[in-house]
Amino acid sequence: MSAAIAIAEPGLTADERRPDHGVLVLITDRADRSRDVARRLGELCACRTIGLMEAEQDMPWSAAAVVVDVSLRHPAKVERLRQLLVGPRAMGRPIGAIMRDDSHPARIQAAALGAAALFSAAAPAKDIVAMLSPDNRTADPADGIVAGKTPALRIEQARRQFTTIFGSVVRGQIIAKSDVEDATASTMAAVADGGIRKWLEMVWRYDDATYQHCLLVTGLAAEFAAGLGFSANDRKLLIKGALLHDLGKAKIPLAILNKPDALSDDEMAVMRMHARIGCDILREQGDYEKAVLDVVLQHHEMLDGSGYPDGIGGGQIGDLVRLVTICDIYAALIERRPYRPAIAPAKAFEMLEQMDGKLEGALVRAFGPVAERSAAAAR
Repeated sequence: MSAAIAIAEPGLTADERRPDHGVLVLITDRADRSRDVARRLGELCACRTIGLMEAEQDMPWSAAAVVVDVSLRHPAKVERLRQLLVGPRAMGRPIGAIMRDDSHPARIQAAALGAAALFSAAAPAKDIVAMLSPDNRTADPADGIVAGKTPALRIEQARRQFTTIFGSVVRGQIIAKSDVEDATASTMAAVADGGIRKWLEMVWRYDDATYQHCLLVTGLAAEFAAGLGFSANDRKLLIKGALLHDLGKAKIPLAILNKPDALSDDEMAVMRMHARIGCDILREQGDYEKAVLDVVLQHHEMLDGSGYPDGIGGGQIGDLVRLVTICDIYAALIERRPYRPAIAPAKAFEMLEQMDGKLEGALVRAFGPVAERSAAAAR
């Protein structure tokens, strides 16, 4: 762990204040179940175990990082963690979560609590310690990402690759799968290394509104997936879906696509064809994952059935679609449009929260940290 997060905790022995390790607090709802995790962490750094209900008075807020080993299926326990981890005293400290129940709802709850990394109970202690270092938010070599490029270069590389993909559709050519895979990898690496702030600062410079929007959504999706602790494969699927979600706009007349004013009803009907057009293009070319096709077709559908193109709702809408839809709406709100100014990120996030019933509330809450980080890059 980086020495940058090491903080001397009063009352600890000299050995426990080793400068190359920080003090970790392990919050648990079952000390017997957490004993092995605490033992293994304690072999690498100063680790203090605190019961969930006793944490408020005993929590050493000078701790460098927090690891949560609590069942996230119980609303009362989640609320208790929220009180402890979302308050001003806890701000800025890395949070990791032990996922004994590695379900989709549990991952959503962990992300909503601010967990920057998720681990199995059997994860090596060195991995837990390393991942909670603020200096360690880098691309995973297992993702096949080439080292040695700065975030700015990777962002520019992703832009060029996306331009090639979009241009192929405009010209009626086959999209090269290598371009899609390369753009996905470039995005994953750029956001992992530079964060969403750097991504947005670069993307704001691009003049083409359609390209800018697609790249905004893609970067937001990459940041969202990382926060949810998705596997490398699931992150790639989500990023690929976000990258291609508006592909059908390549076939929408430029007079409508680039109109400086709000669209008429007839023009909006044409614009709404882009979701099905994009999905049909990818289906005809073949070999695209169903999850990606669902994102392209369904990203304007709403849980209450009020979306388009098919008016489906609830369980008919794919899991990855729900994530991209949030990113898509948020990106559209914070963009500057010819007929309206950009909406401030905080206000845009409030508007997402007000769409409960149309968007999945737990996912919107989990998106909160992404919105906060994006605010620093707002124009």
